[in-house]
Amino acid sequence: MRKYEYLIFATGAVTLALEVLASRIMTPYFGVSLYIWTGILSITLTFLALGYHLGGVISRRAQPATLEGLFLASPVLSAISIAIAAAIYPVLFPALSQFNLIAGSFIGATLILALPLIALSAMNPLLIGMQRTEAGDAGAGRVFFISTVGSVAGVLLTAFLFIPNMTNFRAVLTLGLVLCVLVAVYSLAAPASLKVQKRNLILGSLVVGLVCAGLLVAKDSYLKTVASGGDQDLIFNVRAEYTSVFGNVKVVDVRSRRGLGEPQRLFVQDGIIQNRTSLNHQSLSLYTYMLEALAKAFVPNSKRALILGLGAGAVVKRMRDAGTDVTVVDINTDILTAALDHFGFDGTGVQVEIQDARTFVRACKNNYDVVIVDLFLGDNVPDYLLTRQFFTDVRRCANPNGAMVMNAFFDDTDAEPNQRLLATIRAAFPSVFVFGDVAENIFLAATQRVRPRHFPNAVINSMPNPVQSRVRALLRTGKQMSAREIAKVEPVSDEHNIFSVLFAPSNMRERKVMAGRLPPWVLVN
Repeated sequence: MRKYEYLIFATGAVTLALEVLASRIMTPYFGVSLYIWTGILSITLTFLALGYHLGGVISRRAQPATLEGLFLASPVLSAISIAIAAAIYPVLFPALSQFNLIAGSFIGATLILALPLIALSAMNPLLIGMQRTEAGDAGAGRVFFISTVGSVAGVLLTAFLFIPNMTNFRAVLTLGLVLCVLVAVYSLAAPASLKVQKRNLILGSLVVGLVCAGLLVAKDSYLKTVASGGDQDLIFNVRAEYTSVFGNVKVVDVRSRRGLGEPQRLFVQDGIIQNRTSLNHQSLSLYTYMLEALAKAFVPNSKRALILGLGAGAVVKRMRDAGTDVTVVDINTDILTAALDHFGFDGTGVQVEIQDARTFVRACKNNYDVVIVDLFLGDNVPDYLLTRQFFTDVRRCANPNGAMVMNAFFDDTDAEPNQRLLATIRAAFPSVFVFGDVAENIFLAATQRVRPRHFPNAVINSMPNPVQSRVRALLRTGKQMSAREIAKVEPVSDEHNIFSVLFAPSNMRERKVMAGRLPPWVLVN
């Protein structure tokens, strides 16, 4: 039975590849909160356990002559369920996201993972049952060793091959197709005693493989046919899609069905609209102008700016065109490609650093007049970029007369996460200022000694007319946080970082809204 160890290795790889891909498939609909990940992991372990148990029961009760056929049928059953899940989830997940994100994520994870994991994990005890005439553990230790090593290979292949080179929809179907090919090959080499089972296995592999291949080839047409939703007054056109280990980025053009308003270009990352521009690349997102206005309000004559987070490049362009030397840091090279190809970002006069923002700020000292933090990824700013240690490093990046300006979201139903963020920033900066409406974007500014001197009228006058009054109104909302207001609030540190828990409810509410705005076929990544 050693010949089947290669198949056990491959199915072990598929098992963990499915788990990784399931998390990314679900992100645009349910987000990346701690609760969502808890659901995925618990569902994975539950159905692996059920599969091991089921395989053990079958191996004890089935006739030895039938075990080999059942063993080879398991990957085909898994491939069938993968194909069904891929066909159904674009239709089902939008409805689940509007129902309840946590319950919906458990149901969604069950749809994608339950049957494949049960079928694939049952193979281990089935193979052990086929070897039970051997002495000792009947090869159980070796079987689980090979399967686990295969799982490690599956994670690595998914991270470095599948995710950077294909969409998650196509990746899971590829896994189903691979399972069908493997079973067909093994069935052809099966002994003559499996004549009937052999024929059925080959036929089943062929049919299921063709279904997987058909969905792979006809992905776009299929999704537009079966998946409807989002804002029905708008027409969406995906211009480009970029897959990477740091998330899925889509460039989407939107226009009104009734010809109202100007067409827009959306920068969509993992199902969240991060920026809007006109087709001639003028930003339509208020935060672009507000970050620039705050930077100039606190440091009017800034010569050097560090911008953490590129996005569509709108903030970088505005600062550069105003005569500031700009360094921009982003971890995702695909975001740079999208900005260059579709949002009019040319990079001239800008120093672009492709690396993690935390790593970059840890190494720079007193280099910049202003640091702009715009680090949204998924639902919110990653929690490791919100700690006291991170903001302390940002303070060291700015010169003593400089300032940090930040784009943020607050929870409009619970003050605790907002207070904890403010206290964390104030642990690094003596002065913290808050601008905006808690129900919308919040803008934060922090300095060592500088206060805003006046409205940057010249800068505001250079902005598009519809934006100017809104920026002035937001600047008037500015309030400096006093030590007394957050005196009893504990800053968040690397040692005990709970922002992923604190902001989870508000992040999930935002995700629910976003999942309802975009058509399901745009959300599918």
